[in-house]
Amino acid sequence: MSMYSQRRNSCHGNCRNVNPTLKVKTNSERLSATSTNAFSKAAIRSNHRDVFIRAISRFLPLIRVPNCADISDRFTICARVRPFLEEETRRSDVYECVTTTDDSVTVHAGNLRLNRFEIKHTTFHLDKVFGKYSTNQDVYDVVRKVVAQSIPSNGMTPFDSTIFLYGKTGTGKSHTIIGITERFAQDLFYLIENSQYDVRIGISAVEIVAGTKGFIVSKDDICDLYNKGALVNFRDDIHGTVHLRGAKEYACDDSTQLDMYIKRAMAIRRTQATNRNAESSRSHLIYYIRVRRANNILQDGDIISTITFVDLAGNEGQQDSLYHKGNSDQIKDCSSINRSLSTLQDCIRAAACESKVIPFRGSVLTRVLKKSFCSKESKTVFIGTISGLPMDTEQSAMTLRYIGLIKWAVEDFIVEDTVKLDAT
Repeated sequence: MSMYSQRRNSCHGNCRNVNPTLKVKTNSERLSATSTNAFSKAAIRSNHRDVFIRAISRFLPLIRVPNCADISDRFTICARVRPFLEEETRRSDVYECVTTTDDSVTVHAGNLRLNRFEIKHTTFHLDKVFGKYSTNQDVYDVVRKVVAQSIPSNGMTPFDSTIFLYGKTGTGKSHTIIGITERFAQDLFYLIENSQYDVRIGISAVEIVAGTKGFIVSKDDICDLYNKGALVNFRDDIHGTVHLRGAKEYACDDSTQLDMYIKRAMAIRRTQATNRNAESSRSHLIYYIRVRRANNILQDGDIISTITFVDLAGNEGQQDSLYHKGNSDQIKDCSSINRSLSTLQDCIRAAACESKVIPFRGSVLTRVLKKSFCSKESKTVFIGTISGLPMDTEQSAMTLRYIGLIKWAVEDFIVEDTVKLDAT
């Protein structure tokens, strides 16, 4: 008998004599082990919180500000830090891992490398930063400077404006967009009265959800939130303007009506419970507020300008996908959302750099919002929401990097510093 045969028989013998009391790991146990590896950094930050809290307390904001030159005044990049929830403040492993100034935010990521503690301070310089004590009114004050220019007034030609809310699920995007739109609804008709122009306001709302898979890219569906989720088609006219065919538009005569329609769409958008958020948004919600010339029939009035609010679906990292079941709708939604968000960044970045080629055909989201990138007579406010929790430092840094790259090169708005810590 050859040596190979002896080994093979030995193996079969051992296999037959396996202890029957041994238990095979279940899928949940495998998932638990995998998630433990994925959250090892979070465990280190929790078990050695005192070491990292002392290191963060010694951090001083950088005096030298990088040469953060505005390559385009069409885009205003902001970040907002979500304060801790009441149940989070009662946890012993929670501490603040984000430091802010008026125009910078620093993420402090603690780690254990080669049996030695270290902490990485990553500072992002942006146009405006809203700390954990900021209010929705503070955010709207910045937004108002842009949307007010979409209202016709004497001596000024109005232009289109777009407000984006981007961030990881559970970081306060919906809270921020609700606060902004409430104040906008109250403020819009005051701006119209002072404009001395006879105009009318119309609103439509759609959501973009993961749909069927196409030949090149997945074809996401556009659903009308004012028509029981009916599918909406979009077409380009000869001027390149995108029109949503089948989306209902309602006339608003006062602030109460506008606020009602905004909340109505928010209430019926697609949400789903995730590991971090009981009502995570799983669709891109888009409000179109159109300023039209006064006419007996709303749709017949020429559009003077359009104010667009975009509440992007919450993006998810690799650790979040560990809780998704195989071949489930959650995986499809996550893939569709992350792909469209990646294309969105490419489009806005290309527009900010005044590139001749803008890849807006990469997703349904960017095709619908084509005018925000391709029209130089438009302005955009992009707000990224982050969390200061130790477990979210990597995702917070990714969010800030995402929004900053829209306007600047890495070396112009990011400064990193890694500090080795004394183990004692």
